[in-house]
Amino acid sequence: MARILVVGTGDIGGNLAQKLAKEGHEVIGVRRSDKPVAEGVQVISADVADRETLTDLPDNCDIVVYSVAAPIFSKEGYHNYYVKGLKNVLKAVKGQTPKRVIFVSSSSVYHQMGGEWVDEQSETTPASFAGKEMLAAEEVLAKSDFPGTVVRFTGIYGPGRERMIQQARHGGYCDPEPEVWTNRIHRDDCLGVLELIIQKALADEALDDCYLATDNQPSTLFDVLEWMKDRIGDVDPDKDVGEVSRRANRRCSNKRLLELGYTFKYSNYQDGYDVMLNEMGLV
Repeated sequence: MARILVVGTGDIGGNLAQKLAKEGHEVIGVRRSDKPVAEGVQVISADVADRETLTDLPDNCDIVVYSVAAPIFSKEGYHNYYVKGLKNVLKAVKGQTPKRVIFVSSSSVYHQMGGEWVDEQSETTPASFAGKEMLAAEEVLAKSDFPGTVVRFTGIYGPGRERMIQQARHGGYCDPEPEVWTNRIHRDDCLGVLELIIQKALADEALDDCYLATDNQPSTLFDVLEWMKDRIGDVDPDKDVGEVSRRANRRCSNKRLLELGYTFKYSNYQDGYDVMLNEMGLV
């Protein structure tokens, strides 16, 4: 079994750490608090933005997963916890020879807003501070001496991530024209993607330096909201969701991920949201 360091143990990192520990791996989770993550997961309390707190990281890690969430939504917050934080962790494990460092990134690195298809080779010139800082963090890993893979997740939904459902319940409406394309991935598939990449890395199988992780069905915001309102039935009267023009409007391709061999648990929004709606007692 492998020694795996998971830096950032929130929803994605924490659940990943728990699954890996259940599989028998030695898992060390880094988080700002000393709150337990899960049975079998050793916790190191440290702040990635403060290099001096990272002196107790384990030696001889086979895999490093960097999956932090900036506690403050600001340029400074993103820079400290994605760019600076990743630099600090890579310096703290300098001299080690992990098979792979995996950085959890976001599709916010894309700038396309006209319904275009994008993939791992598409141009990335983001205008938002979030996209710029995330892209800068990707470049930190790319320029390091470690074998690295970036995973760009699109909109994550699942347990505790109910924003779209609440929009639909309260009558959220988006005009069908012009089309506003959206992309998403269920939390459980985020875990599955990361697990697959870890398995491939431990088996010394070839990996690309970047994967765009999204389900099989880009869909318009109009279609998603109307489908959801039809499923729920008892919803508020229609009202504009607002700020549509500032939403990401692109179609993300998961071709490279499928070629790697990943099989989605929830291949489209209907499958994933239907489970959530049933569990919430809304259908």
